[in-house]
Amino acid sequence: MHDLLLQLDPALGRRAGLEQALRRSIRSGALPPGTRLPSSRALAADLGLGRATVVAAYEQLVAEGFLSAAHGSSTRVAPHAMREAGAPSSPRPSSSTVRADFRPGEPDLTSFPSGPWAACTRAVLRDAPAATFGYGDEAGLPELRSALATYLGRARAVVASPERVFVFSGFGDAIVALRSVLGGIDARPVALEDPCLPWHRMWFERGDAPTVGIAVDDEGIDAGAVRASGAGALLTTPAHQYPLGVTLSSRRRAELVEWARDAQAWIIEDDYDGEFRYDRQPVGALQGLAPDRVVYGGTASKAVAPGVGIAWLVLPPPLVEPMRDVLRFRVATSAIEQAAMARFIDGGHLDRHLRRMRSLYRRRREDLFAVLDRSPHLTVRGIAAGLHVTATVDSAEVEHELLRRAAESSVGLFPLSFHYRSQPARHGFVLGFTRPAQHAWTGALRRLRTVVMPGGR
Repeated sequence: MHDLLLQLDPALGRRAGLEQALRRSIRSGALPPGTRLPSSRALAADLGLGRATVVAAYEQLVAEGFLSAAHGSSTRVAPHAMREAGAPSSPRPSSSTVRADFRPGEPDLTSFPSGPWAACTRAVLRDAPAATFGYGDEAGLPELRSALATYLGRARAVVASPERVFVFSGFGDAIVALRSVLGGIDARPVALEDPCLPWHRMWFERGDAPTVGIAVDDEGIDAGAVRASGAGALLTTPAHQYPLGVTLSSRRRAELVEWARDAQAWIIEDDYDGEFRYDRQPVGALQGLAPDRVVYGGTASKAVAPGVGIAWLVLPPPLVEPMRDVLRFRVATSAIEQAAMARFIDGGHLDRHLRRMRSLYRRRREDLFAVLDRSPHLTVRGIAAGLHVTATVDSAEVEHELLRRAAESSVGLFPLSFHYRSQPARHGFVLGFTRPAQHAWTGALRRLRTVVMPGGR
């Protein structure tokens, strides 16, 4: 446990002042990731505050992701708590120092289909009519919306027509726009999976949208708890839950659809990596069961590359005009990129690229699984799908120790505990197997082995 020198701003009040002082210390690097904080009783005595004030402040910062806590364990600074630019370095390696990066969220950029993409771009610049380069339709380029409607219907069982497809520069951009649409028609809270992608919380909570966390088990999100929450919308990852890696069961799918119709609520489906299934055909989108209540969302970030800068929503008919109103004065996604993406899809390049990457990623997942399976610390969970593997450990102490060893070995790891809204039920890691370049893959595995095996073997 460390002594804390905290400057509380009296103008903020006791609890808010304590929260702000802790955030400032974490962001500045004065409290590095993994730092053990005093007990609520000890800190309350040191600062002359009520214990309930300290407990409430700790709970708020756990919810925001600055702190981590588990039953029977001390409260610590979260391993990946955000620091300000220029703050002192911490045990967590930065992107520039990571030599073996197993953090999730990015495909193998060295496998980007440069040749086909360049050919599609050249064809657009050579053949596209002049109108393509104007301001265009706020919903997106008509040819891309048509290509996406056809592709998603064929590959993901999405019920789509071009007029219901909207194109964005990224999934976050799409969710921010959707948040405005839903906020204008429904004041009920938004339900989020717990654990979930931290960005999911941020996108809604930074817009002051009330949210509620719903637990996830081996069948996916608890549909009964969603119904009991009073939520008016749910953001979920049914094909491959992030981060636990489970698939929403058929029973839970039916229950969620029934809830959405009974409650006149909306389901937002983030199909972030639904194209990647390695043991059988991918599970079809939830949207196909209820196109009248499900907003389907996808992106080229995992299928092709984040730099393509294209995402999409397929909206139920009642949300189409409200979305057009929200987007009326926005700057649209690059027309050249949209037109190139349309040709990339229509020309069969996307299907060929995905087949090639599924084969590559299947082998990588098997390689990673072989390393993790030999570790006495880790238990691998989830289905054979997506771009990451989830491995759990027995305690927060083991998670912190492996993070420390990873930092010393320049290995990038992302803790599972960071994804929980409240006290984490599980600790461990979400390991991406797609970031390292193909030529560096064997070396990356060797470095990881030194972290997860006893004695660094």
